Amino acid sequence: MFTDINTAVDKLLNMDPDPIPRFILLKEFKGLKPESREYQNLYELVCKHDFVKKYEQTQNERGFWKPFHGYTEGVIRKLLYLGLDKQHPCLKQVSDYLQKVLIGEDQWDQYEKQDNILWWPNMFVPLVSSAMLSLIDPDHPVIQEHRTIWAAIAKESFEGGIYDKRSNINAVNKYIDLWTKRPIQPFNYYCLLLMAPYRNEAYLDDNTDRMLVDYCMKEAEGIIYVYNNKLSGLVPITAQNRDCRDFWHWIRALSLISQFPGWSHYKDKYCDWIISQSNREGLWEFPKKFDFVLSNSWRGKNKMIDSSIYVLKFLYQPKAF
Repeated sequence: MFTDINTAVDKLLNMDPDPIPRFILLKEFKGLKPESREYQNLYELVCKHDFVKKYEQTQNERGFWKPFHGYTEGVIRKLLYLGLDKQHPCLKQVSDYLQKVLIGEDQWDQYEKQDNILWWPNMFVPLVSSAMLSLIDPDHPVIQEHRTIWAAIAKESFEGGIYDKRSNINAVNKYIDLWTKRPIQPFNYYCLLLMAPYRNEAYLDDNTDRMLVDYCMKEAEGIIYVYNNKLSGLVPITAQNRDCRDFWHWIRALSLISQFPGWSHYKDKYCDWIISQSNREGLWEFPKKFDFVLSNSWRGKNKMIDSSIYVLKFLYQPKAF
């Protein structure tokens, strides 16, 4: 697989990509070092790009973009995907804001009514905030407590050998002191971000990990905010009577599951299928523009460059976002 990926990366570099995709290809696939002059020059171009400047100019004084839930989350993913590091002013400011939210010094300017008035401020906001902070700064000490809490909730939710809603409700009540008829399921997008192993530290025991991955791949009706169908089906890059965006949404969902050891039982089948969706050049091209565009425009060769980088990032170095 790695030989094919390296060949594909070389083909993309030979297509003379714009600065941002060139930076991603050299940094993430060719091992370009931050101390090198080429890295620094390309990173400067990324920071000066209109894609980044747009967010610099619209970030509010508290460090986020309104509304947080539904917009700032997408901005964080976009900025990280463009290759910015956590020291970039945009990411540094939103990190500081998230820390303040998690220690009670700031709050969201949003509220959603649920069956328990504390559902939003005591469960949802801390979960989302810690998950988003984990994307920017996975070593931040303030998120460790939230990883531990949701790992414990996941373990008890699957304790009977399969996901059980009643056990999920009881675990939320136990660890968050919140009684609700609508618990957040441990295979939620944010929970998956938080509970994935990091630096060889597993937050789930082997048995819970296996049951969680199996449930996501075989039983769950998708992952909310990411993909709205079962993950088990092999999704073609184009197909009649299906949303042409399904393929990249599906890969994004798989990237979340791929963080867990239990993914090893599914990896070969799904990666082989994704590779089979490449064209005669050994690259990929999505039929329509998608959320993670890197090139200056969605025209000509850029479609193939951006689509291929998205797929190769999953195949070569799985990372959830």
